[in-house]
Amino acid sequence: MKKRIPLSEVIPNPDQPRKHFDPVKLRELAESIRERGLIQAITVRPVGDDPWMIVGGERRWRAHQLIDSPDILCEVVKIDDNEMALQAIVENLARADIKPLEEARAFQAMIDRGWTVEQLAKDIGVQPTRIKARTALLNLDETIQKLVDSGAFPLGHANDLVDLPTADQINIVRLFSSGKLKDWSSIKAAAQAVRDRIEQGGMFDDENRPEPSKDDIAALSRMKKTVKRIIAAIAGGFKDGECIALKSVDPSKADKWADTLAAASRSIRSMESQLRQAHARSMLV
Repeated sequence: MKKRIPLSEVIPNPDQPRKHFDPVKLRELAESIRERGLIQAITVRPVGDDPWMIVGGERRWRAHQLIDSPDILCEVVKIDDNEMALQAIVENLARADIKPLEEARAFQAMIDRGWTVEQLAKDIGVQPTRIKARTALLNLDETIQKLVDSGAFPLGHANDLVDLPTADQINIVRLFSSGKLKDWSSIKAAAQAVRDRIEQGGMFDDENRPEPSKDDIAALSRMKKTVKRIIAAIAGGFKDGECIALKSVDPSKADKWADTLAAASRSIRSMESQLRQAHARSMLV
């Protein structure tokens, strides 16, 4: 049933997942409503002796406030608290500007109501892994949560910190902000270095490492020269973005060449990871 309800008698849902509303976009919506009217009614439900509570459409209600509208067109529904909470999540998931921590708190609120991750995922149409990843963000320090929501600290970076102690989370973010940890691979390496320290039950012990032998130093020097030659060879293997080897390698043997390159790539990635972790340890000490 649709009816016009005085704006003053409509209240927002206090458990609405979305807490931030872009003021510029809200003003644009308000002007659109002023010029063309409200295309889609908001959804409300009766809540006892209190005013009507918004189930869906809080942005439209806020836009009406900006243009001093006396009332708003509403679709009245009768649903319980759980169904309203689900509908609020579904509505906001469709919006590109919902923030990661807003999602996380909404998911966690449903879990606190008794939903399992799997049941909630089915009810709102998302993968369980998304719910687990978002709720894990609630393990971050509150300051870091705000940085993630503001975009100052990338979500992908934050995902690597959720299982770390708070002090280590803050330290890694501080190093990232200062430019000492420059990208995702550096963050990932720093996080793994912390996990290794915790697993070993002690402090970083780089200072207690034995001095490298002459043979070690010589081997390192040879490796540096070899790596430089490999890089030069690989760079020379391309012309205008095309792999030159494709023109000369027997197609029936191309798979073996690819396997050889894959094995070398795995070794290089392992070496890179360990070097980044060593650098990260030096930053975290």
